[in-house]
Amino acid sequence: MIPFRYLIKARNRAAVRLLGTAAPNPSRGAASPKPLSSSKYGAAAAALLAATATGGAIALAESKKVDSKYRKLPKQKYPSPETPPIHPKESHHSDLNNPPPRPDLPTIPLEEVEQHNDEESMWYTFRGGVYDLTFFINGHPGGTPRLLMAAGQDLEPYWEVYRQHLRGHVVQWMEKYRIGNLSEEDAKKAVKGITFGDMFETDPIRDPNNLACTEKPFCGEPRIDLLTENYITPNELFYVRNHLAVPDIDPDEYVLIVKGKGIKKHKFTLEDLKTKFPKHEVVTTLQCAGNRREDLHNNEHQIFIAPHWVVGAISNAKWGGVKIRDVLQYCGMDVDAMSLGKLEDPKIKHLQFESYDTDETGFCYGNSIPIESAVDALGEAMFAFEMNDEPLPRDHGFPVRVIAPGHVGNCQAKWLHKVIVSDKESSKPWKQKSYRGFAPDINFEEDLSHWPPKRLDQAPIALFQPVTSLVCNPPQNSLMGAKDLSEITVKGVAWSGGGRGIERVDVSIDGGKSWTAAELYKPVEQKMNRQWAWTQFSKTLKLPEEVRERLARGEQVSLDITSKAMNSDFNLQPETMEPYWNARGVCINHWYHVKTKLDPNREPNSIQHDNSEIEFANTPSGGKFAQPWDAHGFTTDPKHQTNPRAHIEPEASHF
Repeated sequence: MIPFRYLIKARNRAAVRLLGTAAPNPSRGAASPKPLSSSKYGAAAAALLAATATGGAIALAESKKVDSKYRKLPKQKYPSPETPPIHPKESHHSDLNNPPPRPDLPTIPLEEVEQHNDEESMWYTFRGGVYDLTFFINGHPGGTPRLLMAAGQDLEPYWEVYRQHLRGHVVQWMEKYRIGNLSEEDAKKAVKGITFGDMFETDPIRDPNNLACTEKPFCGEPRIDLLTENYITPNELFYVRNHLAVPDIDPDEYVLIVKGKGIKKHKFTLEDLKTKFPKHEVVTTLQCAGNRREDLHNNEHQIFIAPHWVVGAISNAKWGGVKIRDVLQYCGMDVDAMSLGKLEDPKIKHLQFESYDTDETGFCYGNSIPIESAVDALGEAMFAFEMNDEPLPRDHGFPVRVIAPGHVGNCQAKWLHKVIVSDKESSKPWKQKSYRGFAPDINFEEDLSHWPPKRLDQAPIALFQPVTSLVCNPPQNSLMGAKDLSEITVKGVAWSGGGRGIERVDVSIDGGKSWTAAELYKPVEQKMNRQWAWTQFSKTLKLPEEVRERLARGEQVSLDITSKAMNSDFNLQPETMEPYWNARGVCINHWYHVKTKLDPNREPNSIQHDNSEIEFANTPSGGKFAQPWDAHGFTTDPKHQTNPRAHIEPEASHF
């Protein structure tokens, strides 16, 4: 059940607006869909609406308080990325999401569709088609409650918010489960009068150089060419992975609950954490488990989970907080005996996290890490309340989040609410479904949509990530001045999960035909198997004689720049993705190729994008999107062209 304090004291005004979610259509004579009332999730939804009704006035009244405890977005440090070209309406993929005519299927009355709105039968409509997705009840990567929220209704109002569904392949997959058509009149009724409350209007305003892969929830990656400007990534550019809307939590009202097997339950305020325990700091890189997911989405293989990160879901920061082991010890756990192997308790295997961010039904985000990661005497897992010597920004978990160095990003829960010592991993879908590494012959369409697949034991949950490196400069798709140029400087970042260090990075300007080692830069000293922070690399290479001759003749010359890193276990990046392609798009680390063109008529080392159509300031390996991108669905569909942040609330100014 969604906590009342989250709605009232945390002052998340977005929750107040959810009273309008899926409002019944007054023009219909049939009974309106019931809000999950017959499902096991009904209590959460009912509590949400009740709390909204009773707590909304309080939340709105409190919004008049002075916001001195919140910070504003820092002044923009780098120029904005080039504005993507505006497509003429006729150039949109107008048929991409339009179901084809199916005169062979029966016409089903809208009133009948509306009755199929629970776990026993889930029907949906979309642009005149009727779909039976009952089998999909456990297959949605984001969990069952959202499916039930929309059951018996039309998907168009929901996808106006969640536009990542509109890249074409989702509707194409749904067609396999189409059971009928709506009449023309019912197709109009299906969307008329339905309002889906937008819980993201209180989300913070972001820096333009934090590029949105999805707007709702916001998942943004920094322009990759900026990653080598600083060793520590500025807070406003650090990649953002939100699974749900960003809560606006009053730090004075914040409470962290620690409970579970083998310890005494405690509640800690933010002040308790700052005063009862020694402060600890660590520099660590975070990377989303699905970084570069768009590389795995093509005409042969398709990825049915968002976001389709392009390349930049990796950043580096200094975090400050208290060690998790210190808090567990305060609660009664013998962390020293456990870390030394002198105490083994089968009831204490995992540390589960639950967060204050929830979906529209009150279902909260959750994840977990092995208990060994939390109690390790040399480990640095923490409850963090600072980022780069400042209070955490809202997008990064204000006021308290988990930092588990070396682990995948999704383990490191933000807006931390509960910590639960358990003998089991978190049961949340973000642990059990979304980040598993399946074999290349397993796909979403035939296997994962019918959850659970037959051999879940062959799909481990991502915990640590493989060695990776990315060429950041020159930028992708750039036109570089090469007048009298004889050499080129390549810069990038490299990292390996699990605390493994980077021993060498090789670079190439001919697509990997020849290699040379780069110079490495890591200004922080970290111990063996605790190399949490990334390594930056650079190398100035002489242009091959053949390239210089072509430039001297006035020709433009294309370069294929790439890199491969080797970690302290002597693991190297693979050349291609085919051996490890997986349907969830996780742990992606094949060579990243940057296409750069040298122009002998421009001043040396001057940079500008070439004249090709650029749809996103970051692009996949090779500089092209294999399938329509249009900001991952924001403007792919001609029916959904509005600015996704046209309406924002005052809390959006809280950075």
